[in-house]
Amino acid sequence: MKRVKPFIAVILISVILFSFTGCIKIDFSKFKKEATTLSDTNPYNTQVYNDNTPDYNNTDTATSPDETQGGSVVSTPATSTATPVTQAESTTVAPTSPTTIATAPTVTDTGVTTYTAEYGGKTQTVFYSQSILNTGYTYPVLIFANGTGFDYKIYEKLLIKLAENGYIVVANSETMSADGTSQIASLDFIISENTNSSSVLCGKINTEKAAAVGHSQGGRSAVNAAVKDSRFDCVLSLAGSSYVEEAEPLRTPALFMAGTRDMIVAANKWVKPAYDVAKGPAVYVSLVDGVHTSCCTNPDTYTKYAVEWFDLWLKSDNSARATFKNGGALSNDALWTEFNCKNL
Repeated sequence: MKRVKPFIAVILISVILFSFTGCIKIDFSKFKKEATTLSDTNPYNTQVYNDNTPDYNNTDTATSPDETQGGSVVSTPATSTATPVTQAESTTVAPTSPTTIATAPTVTDTGVTTYTAEYGGKTQTVFYSQSILNTGYTYPVLIFANGTGFDYKIYEKLLIKLAENGYIVVANSETMSADGTSQIASLDFIISENTNSSSVLCGKINTEKAAAVGHSQGGRSAVNAAVKDSRFDCVLSLAGSSYVEEAEPLRTPALFMAGTRDMIVAANKWVKPAYDVAKGPAVYVSLVDGVHTSCCTNPDTYTKYAVEWFDLWLKSDNSARATFKNGGALSNDALWTEFNCKNL
């Protein structure tokens, strides 16, 4: 009997403990970690962002969205998680909102006029030379895309210079332009202005001739816009941060302009590789001692050749073709180096 009592005691203790623990419910879900990496919370669902690797799906630099010279040297391209786009036969994006004139036209000291309008959820700013209103001609359009974190204002000198040469230039307020959709919307906008009886440019726009132009992330946008939408007849990429898989299907004529001292978008890591894989007529050149924002501070150096590029493809000025061939003016210009051309 003495041996049985300890055994019974053990059974009773076990029953009590089992009953007690059966009443306790632990919600382990409260301890579940909601995100293990930055990519889990990143709305772009791209690579983990750190101090050394630029995330070109999101920004142009790994250290700051500020598009000024400085920061870390871009040494290794980031791995893209985006699905490569392919050359489209034709794409027309339907207008998403009516055109509303937001400001009256303003004439600059150079005779270039600007006005703004709301379209597609963005502010569209139009630059044109006042002189084109007194002719019986229509004029090609240049659609501009901004670098990361900036609107068109930082590029005003450049845009005015382009407009002075007989082009209607459209910039917008998009500050994250990489995929090209904001440029396509701007093209839709300016085409709609040609039939808008309340627009000063009604009947003055050549809706069949357009170029995609952009700086930094905007240069990437220009490539993507031209790949997606065949209404773009040529591309100008200024220090563009294009992925090679995005540039590879590009068959639209493209001029890639870089800078030898650009420490934000390194020419040999981003701009030249995009040129190398492009399938259509293309030119690559790098400004000697050019930094990332040289196109803003010294636009004349760029527009000297950009205008000829546009004249060739948008105004059918075949005499300009020689400028971009080996032995031509650009290849012999001491201000530029590393000249390459193909399919011209």
